[in-house]
Amino acid sequence: MKCSKISYFFLCLIILGLSTQSSSKAFISDKQKINTDKLTTLAKDSQWLDLLHYHRIGLLTSFKSQADGQNFFLSKNGKDDPYSEIKATVAAFLTNQKQEEASAQCQFPARLNWLKSKLGNNYFPKHACPEYERWFKKIDARSITLIFPAAYLNSPSSMFGHTLIRINRLSGTNSLLDYSVNYAANAKPNDNELLFTYKGLSGGYPGVFTVLPYYEKVNEYSFLESRDVWEYELKLNKDEVEQFIRHTWEVRNTYFDYYFIDENCSYQLLTILDAASSRLNLASQFKLTAIPADTVRAISAAKLVATVSYRPSTLSLMKDMLNQVGSDIREKAKKIAQANTDISKTIQSFTDIEKAQTLELAYQYSRYLSVRKKQHTQALNTQAVALLSARSKIQAQHVYKPYLSPDFRDDQGHFSKRLATKLGHAHSNKAHNNQYAQLGFRVAYHDLFDPIPGYIKGSKLAMLNIELRHNLDDLKTRIQSIQVIDIASLSPRDELVTPISWHVSTGFKRPDSAKEELTVFLSSGAGASFQWKNQLFYTLLNGELNLDNDIPNGYRLATGPRIGWLTQTNYWSAGIEANYLYEVLGAEFKQQNAKISMSYNLTKQWQVRAEFQYKQYFIEDLKTTNYEYENIFSIMHYF
Repeated sequence: MKCSKISYFFLCLIILGLSTQSSSKAFISDKQKINTDKLTTLAKDSQWLDLLHYHRIGLLTSFKSQADGQNFFLSKNGKDDPYSEIKATVAAFLTNQKQEEASAQCQFPARLNWLKSKLGNNYFPKHACPEYERWFKKIDARSITLIFPAAYLNSPSSMFGHTLIRINRLSGTNSLLDYSVNYAANAKPNDNELLFTYKGLSGGYPGVFTVLPYYEKVNEYSFLESRDVWEYELKLNKDEVEQFIRHTWEVRNTYFDYYFIDENCSYQLLTILDAASSRLNLASQFKLTAIPADTVRAISAAKLVATVSYRPSTLSLMKDMLNQVGSDIREKAKKIAQANTDISKTIQSFTDIEKAQTLELAYQYSRYLSVRKKQHTQALNTQAVALLSARSKIQAQHVYKPYLSPDFRDDQGHFSKRLATKLGHAHSNKAHNNQYAQLGFRVAYHDLFDPIPGYIKGSKLAMLNIELRHNLDDLKTRIQSIQVIDIASLSPRDELVTPISWHVSTGFKRPDSAKEELTVFLSSGAGASFQWKNQLFYTLLNGELNLDNDIPNGYRLATGPRIGWLTQTNYWSAGIEANYLYEVLGAEFKQQNAKISMSYNLTKQWQVRAEFQYKQYFIEDLKTTNYEYENIFSIMHYF
């Protein structure tokens, strides 16, 4: 009897085990059935496509994932087939993994969270992910702020500005200690600016996401590069913020081919915001290019901005101080900022307020020198400490007026693309009248006579500007010019800061002395600019190279002075410029011209312009000199 009971007990265990095994198989079978029914629909869901970074931007691009690291996919076809990837992901999430590094759930927590919302919280077995959980807890996210360092022309990677994300901590009160999410090209340190530009335009660099303390980025963009910073706190709820953090974990160890014009820092930030919320549809608004200011406009238009704040750069603060003091204080501040200068002796004749002003200005200037000028940093740091010590002994407070935020943010300026309609009339000394209508399209983004609110005064950055001209006399239509890039930085010099003004442009154009030839040209120059109140005066040494088989000798290299005056206001701009080019090698063009230009803003997105030009040029084939007067009226529309 005893033996029979034992046998019965073991028999029950065997039956129970078989029943459990059968039940488990049925459970898995049910899950596989649910997967089969739902996977096709879920694979087409916009949120799943955002999590995989399925987007399309640029010319001749196909709809596939923009992620280029194979470790971002669990299926070998995941980059091109979202169904294949969701099938592999569900299968991997159902697999029990004891080690965190082998667990797909630990690798893709945002995907896991989204699939649970569709299939149920208990659909997948729970895996322990201590490394991810420690990281998530350390980030301590409360909200998200979009950071927009303004444009900086002296670096190809920063010409249009930059955007990054700051993750505001739940327990923190100092934003500098928060974490930032940044996307940038992983360039080689030894690559020069020309190589960087080429690779950035052609996708030659891997773009990577990094998570770093925010103070490191503030130091880089506000101090080292003298860039003002705008901060936009976003209206995202708790679930969206946490999903953003989860997805940041997913993309931090992969890469995306970096393209300066479209798949850049600002665009990719939109893609991870889209992945955080099903209500966002930001990245799809950009079909050809993605300029930082435009991406900020898209976020603002989606009513995602809660608050906006402004952080001026060291250079902006220093220039504001210069405008509040006289030449004596400027001169002394420049002197005592230098290492090994006797501070007390230099400013002993000043009042306490003047001493305080001098010391504060000198301190800002010493910071500028130590980084921008790459001078003897250790000696300058010692001098900076001495300046702060001397300032602490003066009781006078608030000796400078508070720095005022700009009237317009960078994202509040005119749109980046421009359509230009022109009517022109030219009259030469050969009694030939030429009337024409011209249509121009510019991809990006600003020139010296565009509406200035939201842009840097004295700066120009125009890319891919195409102009078609229809002559009303002979009814011929042709390409008048194609400017691939046209950049100018006319930064004024003062007692403390002495930047070089420069410009460079290249593309195709028809020279005045060879109007039938569309020649390749490269123009560049450097010099200095000076400002008096709202008037900017500049003088540059200019050079130009023209290449074409049909011009005499096939090329022409010329150089000469370029001088001008420019004034820019919130409502209108005006300028006068004169150029003379002296032939050095090749064809003889003997070209010189002068022009007067004026623009008036009808609205933020509409503008009218008037221009008068005088041209004198030598036609080598005819051995004659022509004089030409040209009047141009234009209507500009920004979109």
